Amino acid sequence: MKKITTLVLSGLMMGAVAASITSCNNANNENAEESAPVKTSADKAVSYKIAFVQIDTLTSQYQKCKDLEEEFTKKRANAEATINAKGKNFTAQMQEFNRKYQSNQFTQQQFEAEQARLSKLQQDLQDLQARLSNSLQEEYQKEFQALTDSIQNFTKSYAKEKGYDFILCKSSGIDNVLYANESYDVTDEVVKALNKRYSKDAPKAKEDKK
Repeated sequence: MKKITTLVLSGLMMGAVAASITSCNNANNENAEESAPVKTSADKAVSYKIAFVQIDTLTSQYQKCKDLEEEFTKKRANAEATINAKGKNFTAQMQEFNRKYQSNQFTQQQFEAEQARLSKLQQDLQDLQARLSNSLQEEYQKEFQALTDSIQNFTKSYAKEKGYDFILCKSSGIDNVLYANESYDVTDEVVKALNKRYSKDAPKAKEDKK
């Protein structure tokens, strides 16, 4: 699940960067068309302040990411435990059914009734498994979307505060940055700021859930 978190976060941030670049390029083109003199490539060069964030590091060190992963790992384990317990119960009933059948303890009517009951029990178990899985997935997607929105909003305010025109993202899964000088890596600073903000918000969030 952590790999999925990293890939989606990286994809979302890349999308935001692409939109920013398109907007800036359009603005530059409009400005260039309004300028009468023809300029060389060097004259047209614009200086941008750029930084980048290592998404793998962010997801592994941002406490909110870790808490989200831990929370859903527990929920997934609880769901699996519920299904396993009901599955063992069903298996035991099937074994008892086979034992009675092999020892001719059923009348034809009893056999058909018990077979229908076990068939329904099996279907109910499969339906429960699907409901638990879908519910958990929907809840995770909702929480994860809120997490990515929070990171994107923070990144915007961080960029304005530090005067960055672009903040790119690097990831082992999705990496559109072919080269980046390590001196422009602001990952640690961003993670520290995110954790500082989360440490203040987390107690209130826990109180709200009670």
